[in-house]
Amino acid sequence: MNRHFKKYYFYFVARLLDLLGRYDQSIANYSKVIQYRTFFWDVQTRYSNAYQKSSKKCYLEIHGGVGDFLQHLPFILKNKSAKYIVATHFLPAKAFFENSGIHVSKYYFYNNSDEHKIIRQKLKKIKHSFWCPKKVFFDQIPFSSQDKPKLKTDVIIGLQIGSSRLTNSPLTIKFALKLLHVLFKMGCSVILFGTKKEIDQLKLKPRKELFFANDKDIVKNLSLVQFCDLLIGGESVFKTMSSMLKIKTLVIHEDNNNRFRDRVFTNPYIQTGVMNVYKYKNLNNEIPLVLAYVEHLIQNELKLIS
Repeated sequence: MNRHFKKYYFYFVARLLDLLGRYDQSIANYSKVIQYRTFFWDVQTRYSNAYQKSSKKCYLEIHGGVGDFLQHLPFILKNKSAKYIVATHFLPAKAFFENSGIHVSKYYFYNNSDEHKIIRQKLKKIKHSFWCPKKVFFDQIPFSSQDKPKLKTDVIIGLQIGSSRLTNSPLTIKFALKLLHVLFKMGCSVILFGTKKEIDQLKLKPRKELFFANDKDIVKNLSLVQFCDLLIGGESVFKTMSSMLKIKTLVIHEDNNNRFRDRVFTNPYIQTGVMNVYKYKNLNNEIPLVLAYVEHLIQNELKLIS
């Protein structure tokens, strides 16, 4: 049975088990569905509901980086007493979950996809260990609110220039500087998201329209996304945070084949009108085109600038 048919098979088996009231077995099957297609039909909602009716004696696995953590958070925050296992490439993961009052039973860290595969095989040997449910949107911001940055203008654009440690496709310095010039010229203020190292390499001078969101605690930076009217970024967690808050988001990434990224982190938001995606062949060669696209988005779609 290939992957395409497996998701249907396990989904309908889980639905049948739900009808029979055998929820401990149905959640095992829902977990298998989301391993083949994360947001297949209504599987995430049914999975979450079935878990509430189960004995809750299983482990729930959280795989990936902070973008994945965010999609798990709506479920986790409502089920803090569940037994969680985290497999991640994000080294400060323990602080992330502890700051949200979430106890994790076991952490596994990896540096590449091969190491992750080994961990996944190890976890398969644990009886009653299933993948944790996800959700596309937040009902409300999950982190304590930071004070809104004091910026010169009312229109605030979030700009994230780095990338996930595993995707390694940050926006170029040349592009970031030209984009900032255009945004300031249009009368926008900017919250610039990134590590201190990423932001320092831009060699920017302080100005009243610019705020650096480069705290070592990523949660503090993520909590500032709520103040943005539009967020522009590459393949990293900040575009997931803005999308989950239903803030208009423009993702700029290489035109490559990445089905997992598209199915989990872009398509659900594109389909709801929250996200736009610009796919480039060579970013530095396409800077004028991308800048024109950004201007169009601000002037016409967001209608933020008269």
